[in-house]
Amino acid sequence: PVAIRKALQECMQHNFSVFREGDAMAKGLEQLKVIRERLKNARLDDTSSEFNTQRVECLELDNLMETAYATAVSANFRTESRGAHSRFDFPDRDDENWLCHSLYLPESESMTRRSVNMEPKLRPAFPPKIRTY
Repeated sequence: PVAIRKALQECMQHNFSVFREGDAMAKGLEQLKVIRERLKNARLDDTSSEFNTQRVECLELDNLMETAYATAVSANFRTESRGAHSRFDFPDRDDENWLCHSLYLPESESMTRRSVNMEPKLRPAFPPKIRTY
């Protein structure tokens, strides 16, 4: 499990870090599928039922894998740059196509969109704008 965790960490850092690019993400998704298969076949060295920290680490790694895969699929799906999601191959924000919520569906490993409710409730909605620092 230690080697699998390291492979997962390196894959995410190299392919899905702050600045992203489509080809690298496609390559990273293929790597994640291989890592996920390795994780399915992983075995614990420590099989004790008490104070088994390796079991806890494996449970954490299962959750990290699911989170990493959802992040990767979502990042690859969204073909724009917005906020902390920055893509070299799509450097601009695209409100016409992407002013929406991206939803990852783990059962089918697919993505869908949900519109953003811009209707004011108690006060006027904030208009979308580009973040500047």
